[in-house]
Amino acid sequence: MSRLEAQAVSFSWPGRGELLSEVSLFLGAGRIIAILGANGAGKTSLLSVLAGRLRPNRGRVLVEGTPLSSLSPREIARRIAFLPQIERLPFNYPVLDFVLLGRAPHIPPLSLPGEEDYRAARSALEEVGVAGLGERGAATLSGGEFQLVRIARCLAQEAEILLLDEPSALLDPAHAASVARQLSALAKSGKSVLITTHDIGLAYSVADTIILLHEGAVLDSGPAERLFDLGTLRKAFGAEFAQISLPSAYSPRS
Repeated sequence: MSRLEAQAVSFSWPGRGELLSEVSLFLGAGRIIAILGANGAGKTSLLSVLAGRLRPNRGRVLVEGTPLSSLSPREIARRIAFLPQIERLPFNYPVLDFVLLGRAPHIPPLSLPGEEDYRAARSALEEVGVAGLGERGAATLSGGEFQLVRIARCLAQEAEILLLDEPSALLDPAHAASVARQLSALAKSGKSVLITTHDIGLAYSVADTIILLHEGAVLDSGPAERLFDLGTLRKAFGAEFAQISLPSAYSPRS
């Protein structure tokens, strides 16, 4: 059984054309799906539907066989960690407190974080390589530092499904490579990971399945070595591509 499944999902805002049209996908335990597509292809809308932030006009989303629409926000948060593409801070949280927000679905109402919550938050900061930022104000961080802290919040949530909208955005090559290793490690531990990205190298190196979105619909899907056809990429992105030999760091995930 798929851990996360979209069945012919379509979405549109009132009075506007469809942003998503009949999109289906299946994400199992220990698997990584990467969604690629040009700006405006529908990647962020799809993740928002899968995370329960938007309700599809047609079709449905299932989490371990249960309709997502039947779950409460707290139940969804226990199952799905979601990294939005854009996030603004309402005030200058200390970084550790910001990461502790990921523990909210595990903390009883009107209760404070416990020892296990602090352990999970500190461990997550260490995993992404920013353990030394715990006492900093989140609003004082660089864009790349804040992106790593946001990923740490998702890890601290300890959900079985991670939906990450452009996780390598704003990161330098070293930290982007570190995130790629973390994604692979999460999958090997049994987590289910779905990312959107414009980084073709990242998708090629970590994903079991790549989905190419074009104008809100699935153009093609399958393993990286089959999908990286120059004609298919040209149609998906509206740009010319050339084939080159990739270094070993960007070999397909095994």
